[in-house]
Amino acid sequence: MFLYSKISLTLLGLGLSHCVFAQQTTQIERFSVTGSKIQNIDLESASPITTLSSEDLAATGVSNIEEVLQSLSASAGPAGNATNAYWTSNGYATAQVNLRGLGIKRTLVLLNGNRVVAGGTGANDSPDLNMIPMGLIERIDILKGGASAIYGADAVAGVVNIITKSNFEGTKLIVKAGQSSKKDAENAELNLSFGRRFEKSHVTVNINYVDNGNALQSTRNHCPLTEENGELVCTLSGTTVGGRALLADGQEVQFNQTGGQNGDHFEHYDNRKHGYNWFSTLNSYSPMERLNLATFISAELSESVQFDTSILYANRQSDQVVTPRSFQSVEVSKYFAYNPTGQDLTLKRRRNVEVPNPEFYQKTNTTQLTFSLSGELSNNWLWQASYNWGKNTGTDGWRYDFDDDRVAQTLNADICSTQAGAAIPCGDYFGVAELTPDVINYVTYQREGTGGNQLQSFSVDLNGDIAELQSGTMAFATGLSMRKEKGWRNPDAIAIRNNEEDAIAGNSEVTEAFVELSIPVLGELPYAQSVKTDIALRYSDYQDFDAETTYKLGLTWRVNDQWLLRGVRSSAFRTPTITEQFGGTNIENLITVDPCDGATGSLLHNCIAAGVPNGFVQDGSTVRTGVGGNPDVDAETANTFTLGVVYQNTLFSVSLDYFDINVDNAINAVSGSNMLRLCYSDPVAYQAYCDNVTRDSTTYQVVKLEKRPMNAASEEVSGIDLNINLTSTYQDVSYRINWDTTRLLKHNNTAFEGAETEVLLGKITSDRGIFAKWKSHLAATVNLGQWQGIYSIQYIGNAEDENGGGPIGSQVPSVTYHDMQVGYSASDSLTLAFGIDNLFDKRPPFLTSWNDANTDVFTYDTVGRRGYVKVSYQF
Repeated sequence: MFLYSKISLTLLGLGLSHCVFAQQTTQIERFSVTGSKIQNIDLESASPITTLSSEDLAATGVSNIEEVLQSLSASAGPAGNATNAYWTSNGYATAQVNLRGLGIKRTLVLLNGNRVVAGGTGANDSPDLNMIPMGLIERIDILKGGASAIYGADAVAGVVNIITKSNFEGTKLIVKAGQSSKKDAENAELNLSFGRRFEKSHVTVNINYVDNGNALQSTRNHCPLTEENGELVCTLSGTTVGGRALLADGQEVQFNQTGGQNGDHFEHYDNRKHGYNWFSTLNSYSPMERLNLATFISAELSESVQFDTSILYANRQSDQVVTPRSFQSVEVSKYFAYNPTGQDLTLKRRRNVEVPNPEFYQKTNTTQLTFSLSGELSNNWLWQASYNWGKNTGTDGWRYDFDDDRVAQTLNADICSTQAGAAIPCGDYFGVAELTPDVINYVTYQREGTGGNQLQSFSVDLNGDIAELQSGTMAFATGLSMRKEKGWRNPDAIAIRNNEEDAIAGNSEVTEAFVELSIPVLGELPYAQSVKTDIALRYSDYQDFDAETTYKLGLTWRVNDQWLLRGVRSSAFRTPTITEQFGGTNIENLITVDPCDGATGSLLHNCIAAGVPNGFVQDGSTVRTGVGGNPDVDAETANTFTLGVVYQNTLFSVSLDYFDINVDNAINAVSGSNMLRLCYSDPVAYQAYCDNVTRDSTTYQVVKLEKRPMNAASEEVSGIDLNINLTSTYQDVSYRINWDTTRLLKHNNTAFEGAETEVLLGKITSDRGIFAKWKSHLAATVNLGQWQGIYSIQYIGNAEDENGGGPIGSQVPSVTYHDMQVGYSASDSLTLAFGIDNLFDKRPPFLTSWNDANTDVFTYDTVGRRGYVKVSYQF
């Protein structure tokens, strides 16, 4: 049940009480502007907004919104991984957006002004943008500032509002095909749109199909790299072919790695000799097949009432090559039949290549329905009542995995048997190619989990003009909304039994009311052509959290036709996601840097004090990490501020905006690398982090970390956005240049009160992306008769690695990507285009804290140069 509050009803009444003042008698065209519920007669906004048109999207060779949005200068850090194959918190092959590097959970995504159901394979944190094909999009508005008073929770860093082509007329077919210069990462897309207007209704139908091919890391990177003595050398996984063991006398040994040779051979373990190069079995580009269907219907029920509905469906099937599976460490007796060492041992880190490389796969289905009635009252006020429902279901799993419990049974002489046809066969894991088919069949299984997300909301909005003042029209908007969300995740029963994953189930409910006023202050005066203030207040009554009230105070000061000043002060908040609040433990092997490897100075002193010996070397690059939720986590709050100036004339426009975001009581789950770094930099201050670290008592390797969210952190971000837009025509040539640049001034993160403030400005991290001081994107378009040329440049500034390292990996240089496209209109109906992305085949830089492919896959292009051709035909 939703909770109705007296305050909510009072806020709605504040808007209704002004009915008697509205005396509009003329019909005025009004526009919806992202960042306001008031439909204005102008498009000016106190908040800075970047708009990407359908033409901007068509100028790229990509088929996923995520890649376009993450290339913006205002975006940073990890979002989704619809193309790269690295795991993120929202699951494999999902697509999201991350504004200001504050995380996907602090960027609110809307579809035609409505919330979108979270997407993935269960209990996910954010919508999966794969459900929205690029060919369906009319424009994307990116509001770069807090907007919780307008849209509710999650709009901390900003809002991405995707507006679709709901009034398309005719039939249009777009076919695109491309691949990389290495003849992989194939991409094929078909988009068919149909629209027709009837006497009192309109229908738009869109069908989109995308097929992305595979690209292996091994075709671009020979091996995973580390830096030694100023040179890059291969670093191999300690989970080895044939298996390795820790003997009772303290020796670490490696078993035979060559099939057909002495199966009982073992020798001292040496990573350089015995380690496993996992790049040969990992993707650089994630294969995906996607089908999207969309229908939009609008009908005029009467002269003052209109019905609108939208139905979107998306099916996604994706898979990734993953390394051969392993299993947890097992204690083995010296009397076990196949133990060749004569000692008790711990068998660990075995790469089971006897079974072909597994595939990790995902299948998702997402449906989003919206029904609305809207109309106009006799006083020209506009009303709307809408119902929004979305559901996502998914399945993911491995084609095969190892059952840890059964592996232990096959290594226990009291249970297993060496006789043929035994119910529990004993397994010879001591060397490669020694496992029998009976053992493999007994210990392997297809691991599969299911899950989903659901959203439903109902809202009633009212907006219009209240009164004509001397300086302009005073307008308002008000409304009530009720929203329910739930998420669930049902892991494979065997994975649950082996403590690898826990089930997740949770829900949230909220009732909200808002009121917004647009008040003209001055008008038609020298240096004050128009001065307007925007005030908004939202009350949010949650089922599991204290009620929150957020506000917005905005000011637009139009000095004259050329100059505009604008500013917004607002508050925002974010409630924990289902996984943050209700999530159990999910075990993942995550890239983690151990600071005791190569430590010097005070860091070395603290490592030795913790029992880690001098000269310690990290074995491999991943650590088993328990990622889970925290039932005691609470909502976080934020204060945001933007202040800007705009200049425009008939030739060009320039905008300069300052932004400042402060998040308090921030929900934060510290990464493994950062947790270890803080622990050993100050073991007393960061004792809580040290308690989450488990090391092997003999090898001192980190064998387990715990990573759970808590409300201890604060985060501060500030910077400047610059936009220059030039549009003109010279003789028969028309051209447009759009240049966006962001200068980051501050990005600080404090883990808890009294802790060291982590300065991220100018840093690149292992799991949070890059916080370069400068990011820029320039796009130039030229039209000459039937020809069109587009050239774009993306610049990412240099940065220092947060974990230091040698002279090569301790910092990354600035990187510039160039894209181009040439189009030709053969007729009014037929358009041909050819394009190349990453024109100069720019390779990603190496960094110490790489998360995959020897680089930061969330920041840099790992595929390289790729070309495409596109044909568009209007019937």
